[in-house]
Amino acid sequence: MFKENIIRDFDNGIIKYNDFIKSVKDLSKEGLDVYIGSDSQVIKTKISLVTCVCFYKREIRRSQIFYIKKKIPAKRYPTLRSRMLIEAYTSLEVALEVDPYIDGQLTVHLDIGSDPIKCKTAKFGKELKMLVRSQGFGCEIKPNSWASSSVADRFTKS
Repeated sequence: MFKENIIRDFDNGIIKYNDFIKSVKDLSKEGLDVYIGSDSQVIKTKISLVTCVCFYKREIRRSQIFYIKKKIPAKRYPTLRSRMLIEAYTSLEVALEVDPYIDGQLTVHLDIGSDPIKCKTAKFGKELKMLVRSQGFGCEIKPNSWASSSVADRFTKS
């Protein structure tokens, strides 16, 4: 997944795939946990889909973020459910790609709300959490899914 796309760091610098994998290994050895999240935004006839790989450890105040951004035709994912599925599948693809290189915990963050009254995506929560957990990864939804709802969201709009 990452290999076929342009990988960028938080400052928008382009990272080669081999350098990305080396960073994944090094950051994992430092004890940083891995959080993967995707977000999408419909912009006219395209969907801006961003997937982030976030390394973070509160105790040592260290973090590193990498992301890929794709523009895909909006007509391919015309419904909210189809967009939530592509976000989840994309995050899972990346999780499966980086998992062999990490030593610690890997958690997938889904851009799914938890309040069914306030949030249209809440009805997809159970299905998508089960999808992620069935692959052996931890899973968080809003308000705890910052890798998707805060980090990836930032890059969908730029």
